[in-house]
Amino acid sequence: MADEQDAPAELRRLAGPLFAAMARSGLPVLVSDARRAGEPVVYVNAAFTRLTGLEPGDIVGRAALVPLAPEADPGTLAALAGALRAGEPLEAELPVQRKDGSRFQGRLVIMPVADEAGQPCFSLATLADVTAAREAPVLRAEQCLQRRALDEVNGRLRATLATSGVMASWEWHIAERRIIGDARFAALYQLEVEEAARGVAPSVFFSIIHPQDLTRIRLAVGGVLRGAEVFSKEYRIVLQGGETRWVQARGRCYREGEEVRTGRFIGTLVDVTEQKRAEERLRVAQTAGGIGTYEYVSGFGTASVSGQFCRLLGLQLAESLPLRTINAVVHPEDVPIIDASAEPQIGSISQAEFRITRPDTGELRWLMRRGEYQRDTETSDIRFSGVIYDVTDAKRTEAALRRLNEGLEAQVAERTADRNRLWRLSAEIMLVARFDGTIAAVNPAWLAVLGWSEVDLPGRDLFSLIHPEDAGRVRDGIAALSRREGLTRFDSRLRGRDGAYRWISWSAASGEGLVNAVGRDVTAEKEQAEALRQAEEQLRQSQKMEAVGQLTGGLAHDFNNLLTGIIGSLELLRMRVAQGRLAQVDRYVMAAQGAANRAAALTHRLLAFSRRQTLAPKATQPNQLISGMEELIRRTMGPEIRVETVLDAGLWTTLCDPNQLENALLNLCINARDAMPDGGRLTIETGNAQLDERGSRQRDMEPGEYVVICVSDTGMGMSAEVAARAFDPFFTTKPIGQGTGLGLSMIYGFAKQSGGQIHIHSEPEKGTRMRLYLPRHVGEAEGDEASAVPSALLRAVQGETVLVVDDEPTIRLLVAEVLEDLGYKAIEVGDGAAALQVLQSGARIDLLVTDVGLPGGINGRQVADAGRALRPGLKVLFITGYAESAVMGSGQLEPGMHVLTKPFAMEAVAARIRDLIGAP
Repeated sequence: MADEQDAPAELRRLAGPLFAAMARSGLPVLVSDARRAGEPVVYVNAAFTRLTGLEPGDIVGRAALVPLAPEADPGTLAALAGALRAGEPLEAELPVQRKDGSRFQGRLVIMPVADEAGQPCFSLATLADVTAAREAPVLRAEQCLQRRALDEVNGRLRATLATSGVMASWEWHIAERRIIGDARFAALYQLEVEEAARGVAPSVFFSIIHPQDLTRIRLAVGGVLRGAEVFSKEYRIVLQGGETRWVQARGRCYREGEEVRTGRFIGTLVDVTEQKRAEERLRVAQTAGGIGTYEYVSGFGTASVSGQFCRLLGLQLAESLPLRTINAVVHPEDVPIIDASAEPQIGSISQAEFRITRPDTGELRWLMRRGEYQRDTETSDIRFSGVIYDVTDAKRTEAALRRLNEGLEAQVAERTADRNRLWRLSAEIMLVARFDGTIAAVNPAWLAVLGWSEVDLPGRDLFSLIHPEDAGRVRDGIAALSRREGLTRFDSRLRGRDGAYRWISWSAASGEGLVNAVGRDVTAEKEQAEALRQAEEQLRQSQKMEAVGQLTGGLAHDFNNLLTGIIGSLELLRMRVAQGRLAQVDRYVMAAQGAANRAAALTHRLLAFSRRQTLAPKATQPNQLISGMEELIRRTMGPEIRVETVLDAGLWTTLCDPNQLENALLNLCINARDAMPDGGRLTIETGNAQLDERGSRQRDMEPGEYVVICVSDTGMGMSAEVAARAFDPFFTTKPIGQGTGLGLSMIYGFAKQSGGQIHIHSEPEKGTRMRLYLPRHVGEAEGDEASAVPSALLRAVQGETVLVVDDEPTIRLLVAEVLEDLGYKAIEVGDGAAALQVLQSGARIDLLVTDVGLPGGINGRQVADAGRALRPGLKVLFITGYAESAVMGSGQLEPGMHVLTKPFAMEAVAARIRDLIGAP
């Protein structure tokens, strides 16, 4: 345990007796050397060790003044470092970490100690635990009063230390009655230095002592000269000019032999004027802060007390009081304020709470006493220096908090009991697990739901019970819980003890490093939902088949009309050729080709209804497409309907299949025509649109930039009920045989496949407005590939051979003739088996052109796969009247495989073949 004698001698000399008093008090004190690099600690007192647990050996020599906690405010730390470097005082509150790792909120007061030249040489710091003041408002108020008192003490100490120092020293030769003084002694007594060195009479020593203190000091000095060893007195001196100063004289008599009146009396004078003033302010501060001080030396029947000490006990003011008077106010069941029978150890701390009954008011109050036992330098007896202060309000607050805690504990116990009952009785399974999936606990419901008991699962991996297909989703949910506290819901399948999986709907939350989850068995609900889904799918399929059956007459009528046009045109063509009348041949060819194209459009409508038609998207400029169709649209509308176009000159490009866009636009115009049997106005408009989050949600689209094509009419319009069903497959308001109900459905499918949407705005007798939205494409529109390719490029290279596989002889004939006209060698086969024989032969094959649906058990895709196995890198072109998905299945086509849908122009197939063969 540190003693004030362990402090540097220079510090004790500069600080004077006030430092000794503070070092022995209950106030934690720490001193650092301001002149050394890093300002290391050179002294801590016993109170500091008791507060922090740090012995002198733990902190002396360290650069840090106090063991600050890691969470200390950086700004406060910077201010602390700056004050130390500048030698300036500082007060701050900051977290402090004890040696055992515990923390408290400390109030640190730093005061610089200057030497005789006024330069800072030490930093003296006091540390107080103000944690309690932060925890209860009443304690904070009391602590505030104590802090103000402490601030007063610290202020007085700073002023005292700044001006304190040894004023003079002397050596009194008793037998010679001569006093030898140093240069400071000479200056103090207005003597020449040489005169003081030779020695002066004792009367000179007493000449400057204040008249009111002279007798007392003469008696004290006489006691030393007659045999006493120690001299320590405070008194006033009067300097030249009349100034009065307080000094403390300390000395010791060193005898020479047994003769009493021989030897030397050596001592010093220290100016304690500021200290005395500080003590007066301290007395005032103690009174204001409610802190009483007292001192007791063992063996004596009285104790020195302060005025505030008397006020706290309700006693008459006095400088000393008998022990029996002091202890008489203490409650009989409590420890006395001063225990004269105690046998303490030097440096030990005594602290106790006790009750008193004030003699003046009869009030019962709680007080705290705290102090330290030290060796008295004058008597060598044990001296106790302590303080008392009132803690009644704090005790009342503590009692209130204790009652509150007891109530809270009862509530917690009640809630815990409720939770335990819920854990045991719940029909839903409950789970506690770590974030790595290790199960910590399960409730009894697991046995009823999954067959696992409470002792089967703790310690096992939760993911060993989860269905492999659901493990990723559960891991993502637990990972989300590990990053934040909140509620997560998800479903997963869980394996029971019998090996069967059951669907569990989980509600999970995290807390205290664990996942807490409640699961409900929803297996029956899942099975019912799946059964309902299958039933709905069957119902939809049956409805579609019924609708297709209802459409048979209409479709047959349309195809009969188209076939009549094709057959009639070809028959007339044959007759005119036979007659040699070739002038009208082109007319019949165009009629047959038009009817065939309309038949192809009808099949495309059916494919669009299934949303599986093959699209060939490319950058398209809708204005150019509409301009190219304008004449066709006008002829289709007839003379009774006026056609207007309002095209935005700055219209963006879109990425879509231009053929499908033409079909969609033509269908919209035909529907508008049918809605205006008595004539009207058809308007086609284009524009750009920027949809934000709100606008896109209203239109069931993604936010972004869109090209808008609007077709509006002045026809009969639609009711809200009809408009709501307009895009349903096979829905039509036309008589049977006059419409398939697939037109708008095809347009809707095309828009969705292209990443867009279509919307209707219609009112009965006011007309209809159809808005087609297509996503913007950044780039220039592509030109017409067919016209861009010179016919010369379509000629074959010598020996290039194409294997054509199709079960339709007409198609084989047409494709083969076109290929031979272009210089290709064509090998024709009608089924997959024959195609495999050719592929297995040594014949040159540059390209395989095959239908997908082939007779004989081997389809076109199988022929292509077998051909590539025999001839790696073989290029393949599928020609099919089905959707592209019939070729691709659920995957993607391999490199070098392409699709061309029927019907197609011969020029198109020739160009595609040339491109494929010529590609690297």
